[in-house]
Amino acid sequence: MKSNTPTTLMEAMTAYRASVKPKSKSKSKSTEQIEVETERIETITRELHRFSRWCGPDRELSSLSPALIGEYTERVSGGAGTDPQAVERLQVLRGFLSYAWKKQMLPEKLAQSVIVPKRKARQRARGDAAERVELTQQGHARLKKQLDDLKAERGPLAAQIQRAAADKDVRENAPLEAAREQLGLVESRIREIEASLRAAVVVDSSSGSSSVVRIGSRVSVRDLGTGRESVYTLVDRTESNPLEGKISDISPIGKMIVRKSLGDKIEVETPRGTTRYEIIEVSG
Repeated sequence: MKSNTPTTLMEAMTAYRASVKPKSKSKSKSTEQIEVETERIETITRELHRFSRWCGPDRELSSLSPALIGEYTERVSGGAGTDPQAVERLQVLRGFLSYAWKKQMLPEKLAQSVIVPKRKARQRARGDAAERVELTQQGHARLKKQLDDLKAERGPLAAQIQRAAADKDVRENAPLEAAREQLGLVESRIREIEASLRAAVVVDSSSGSSSVVRIGSRVSVRDLGTGRESVYTLVDRTESNPLEGKISDISPIGKMIVRKSLGDKIEVETPRGTTRYEIIEVSG
């Protein structure tokens, strides 16, 4: 890397945000163009803050790795190719990593480790049934609690917006913009959870064959190359949390083990290459 270039994640993000800001407020630009640019910058800033909080803003750029980026990608999407917000968030991250690589801030090209899922074609007929969402009992209860908590945030946020809007000078009214942004995120998440709950089917992991992997199964696999063993719980993408060992049924490993049986061997394509596993235990 060049000397005098950013070495920490926060420094690199600050440089990237400066690079995407409009160089000047041209009078020839329409109000709509300015609003689009402003919204784009806000989206980039919001996602970079999320990524820095997850990694740690003081993390050295040299410590970023394909495995770390892949883990964050899975956490954001859970394999959720139909979630526009997940796609947008991953595109922002890929843009930042591409910039950092071009500016020689990174020792390797990490943008290729951000796998942005392709969006599925929209249903052509309104009468098509909604996509079924299989949830564990714990996952269903967790979503309902999240929904209740989010709805409880509406009132305080609305009051906060009202107080901030009382300031006549709205040009530099950061509290007003922050409250509006937060309320927008809350409303978006409420709609997302309500849609998931409407399409939800709660699976009973205690019934059926315990040797076949399905939603709710706890699965132990052995890496046939290293002998390392890992334990995962297979869940729907709305429950995915790799840090807790919960992987979605459309994640790289999840989509390969679903409906497989004890003793089956699978191959998983990851940013690090092809890895072969053997299913050594299935429960639930």
